[in-house]
Amino acid sequence: MKLTENDLLGAVNELKAKGFTDDFIAGGKVLQSTRTGKTYGEGDFTISNAYRFDHTEHVTDTQNLYVIETADSKGLLVDMLAEHLNEDGGMISRKIGTGLQQYRSEDQPMKYGMEKVHKARFEAQPGRYELRIGFPDFPPCPFGNAFRMLGYDKEAQKYVWLVTSILKDGRLTIAHHQS
Repeated sequence: MKLTENDLLGAVNELKAKGFTDDFIAGGKVLQSTRTGKTYGEGDFTISNAYRFDHTEHVTDTQNLYVIETADSKGLLVDMLAEHLNEDGGMISRKIGTGLQQYRSEDQPMKYGMEKVHKARFEAQPGRYELRIGFPDFPPCPFGNAFRMLGYDKEAQKYVWLVTSILKDGRLTIAHHQS
């Protein structure tokens, strides 16, 4: 299915309007519906379409979107950090039959309402940023789910979107919320 939108948020809205209204999260070797809580094993769902959204010529900010169909539901799995394609024991990559359809949009300084930080800016001050995991004060996710992790600018004291290449940089400090 070809989309008219070329960015992740626009594509999600377009597909929801076409009836893909459930949201799924991947964990371990199952998908879970955020609407019903029902879990689906690898044999219980198909990925009818898969999309990759790049925002630069250099693949530093890649996101994937999977169109999921089960016997009783149709919905989406948003992979904002492109982490599920090669994780979850290969469950997602095995289910993609036709590969990822590629979309590229103009790079923008903001992403999901947060300032986007590119690798060059991180290189200038790597100690300024940290990756926060599980903090209760994360801004709302535009897809109706919740962010599990976000970048944080310690100097400006605000959440930012760190491009994927920064997340893979060993100098990035990781902070886990302590309850």
